[in-house]
Amino acid sequence: MLTKEEIIAWADKIVLQEEQPDIFFIDLALLSSRSKHHLIEYFGDYLRFDSQRAQGGPLLGLLYQKYTNCTLNLEQTVAALERLCREAVFTDTEEWFIYRIDDFEAAQANIYGSVENIQQDVEHFLKFYQGYSLENIENWADLKQQVARLLEDERQLLEHEWRKQQMLADIKAASVEADGKPWWKFW
Repeated sequence: MLTKEEIIAWADKIVLQEEQPDIFFIDLALLSSRSKHHLIEYFGDYLRFDSQRAQGGPLLGLLYQKYTNCTLNLEQTVAALERLCREAVFTDTEEWFIYRIDDFEAAQANIYGSVENIQQDVEHFLKFYQGYSLENIENWADLKQQVARLLEDERQLLEHEWRKQQMLADIKAASVEADGKPWWKFW
């Protein structure tokens, strides 16, 4: 997703701009001679264990940026979401939204879902994370709270809508079962 050069440039920028940069950024800036794999391992270890920023929101913000600037296509974005769901730390609500996204291959093969619905779901979900960037790391904690509230509100709305549809389907099925005919037809 990120190139080695982008990561090093980001760390260099923070080291140069901050009066007392976090040791993580200094170490990261000094890793320019190391392999990309080593750099990603170091970054991943920091995010998972040492940082208050150890959540998936910033990664979803990056994915949003890569998707909207067409660096990643829809299929790559869905694959990245599935991989991130296994590898990053997300809230239950974030995982709920990610797992709601249909299987891309099944949609392409017209087995289940549609590519258009997947695109809508991905764009709608990732839009919540558009505020995250490498330049506003100091705002990530606030963004996390804002996104959590918005996602929970959205989840409740979607679950309410689903329950309403289920109830209507149950009523329709019950009315047909009663006499074999829909109850609302009078002729």
